[in-house]
Amino acid sequence: MTVWLSSRVMQSMALYARELSPLENGGILLGWRSGEDRIIVDLRGPGRLALHGQHCFVPDHKWQVAEIKSAFEASEGDLDYLGDWHSHPDGVAEMSDLDSATLLRIARSVTTPLMLIVAGSQTDWIPRCWRGEIVRPLFRRRLMATPEELKIFDPSTVWPRRTAVLPSLLRDFTS
Repeated sequence: MTVWLSSRVMQSMALYARELSPLENGGILLGWRSGEDRIIVDLRGPGRLALHGQHCFVPDHKWQVAEIKSAFEASEGDLDYLGDWHSHPDGVAEMSDLDSATLLRIARSVTTPLMLIVAGSQTDWIPRCWRGEIVRPLFRRRLMATPEELKIFDPSTVWPRRTAVLPSLLRDFTS
């Protein structure tokens, strides 16, 4: 899987992260599935009832669900929820035990969700992304979090309405 991250979305995540640093901030990722690839073209922030700590972030879940529904309807079904993102100010872009537990919870209701972490400081934020998948050994379900290749691209000013043209469009960005 390749995760394609719009440069505009990356800039927005860095802005959100800087706003509350040294506290964590975060939100949801919106975009498209194209075969195994994921294309992140939009995001939402934490919501006004979110809680922010130095080592944790709890989103305003009710608000985020409403935002996902609104984005889906406004895009006539093109945009979909792909996963969550959050910041690790003055930290590293690695998943904590809490991050893994969150990804497992999401994976129980969403197929192969993403967890994207931006880590850094006021001037430089580094993104890293994982795909979550539930594996079922004999007695207990557990999460397999796989780091995924992340490519930042500059989006077209006019996005296609249907995902069928996305693979060729993305190849144009990397040529």
